[in-house]
Parts: sequence; C-alpha cells; structure tokens
Amino acid sequence: MSLPATAPQDKSPESTRQSSRAATILVVDDSESDVELLQHMLRRYAVLNPVQAVQSVHDAICYLKGEGIYQDRQRYPFPILVLLDLHLPDGTGFNVLHWLEAHPTRLPTAVVVLTGSDRNAIQRSYAMGAHSFLVKPLRFEDLQNMVSNVRGLKLTRTAEGHILQADP
Repeated sequence: MSLPATAPQDKSPESTRQSSRAATILVVDDSESDVELLQHMLRRYAVLNPVQAVQSVHDAICYLKGEGIYQDRQRYPFPILVLLDLHLPDGTGFNVLHWLEAHPTRLPTAVVVLTGSDRNAIQRSYAMGAHSFLVKPLRFEDLQNMVSNVRGLKLTRTAEGHILQADP
C-alpha cells in the first residue's frame, strides 16, 4: 500500500471519535515505512490525535494553506504539530520551513524536523524556525521529551490514552 501524493492519509484508529477534541498532527514524509512506524508508535502509546500524512513539499504547503483538496478544514484540520522529514521528492523540508517563515500567520504550534543525526541539518532547521527535531526511528520517549521541551505543547494523559494539545 502506498500513500497517494494527492491526498493525506488519516490512519489513526481513534481519528473519528477523537477528532472533535484532539488536534491534528501532520506528518510530511515520503517514506511509507517511516509513516507506518510513526503510526505504530502512536497507537502503541495510545496517542489519540488524528494524524494526516502527505508526501511532498507541494502537498504540505497546500495542506497548510487550506488550498485544493485540503480546503475542507473539517476533513483536513489545521495541524497543531508538523512532523517534517527533510528529504522529500519535490524538494526538502527546508522548503516547507522557508514557506512557514514567509507566512507567519499560518504557523502550527510546533514544527519538528525528522532527521538522522546530521548536525548541520539540525542547526539549519532551528535557524529556519523549527521548534525541535526527532531522530528516526522515533521512540515514544523521544516524543514525550520533545513535547515537554517545546513551548506551546503538552501531552495530556486521559483515561483513553494521550492527547497532544496546545499549552496556553
């Protein structure tokens, strides 16, 4: 199964039930296996936020702008968190960071760069407005640590699991 380039995938098992109270996480990554691993990790630790996934710079920007197929904000809510891979088929995650930098009224609460251990890429990401980074493969402990250190986000435990939300 491959992710289409024209529509995000919402693979959260709780997406319908939780979507009214949990903010969306947008994953920008062209690797189906990386998206599946992320989904598995989120399910394993009962993170209830709906997750949308897109595969390209173009789709990420259209999603953030709410244009094209993404204009229905009921179906494609503006994300609280963007998990952004740096290696994309039509550019890099830096292109998305540059677009966000140029459009400060369309900022998610946090943008987290997904990367290997490339120190230069991490430093450049921070310089371009990324709030944090996570090294692939992702672990829940790393997600928890990132959330606790990114201003504006909190991971709240509920009877059903965890919900990532804005921290006023």
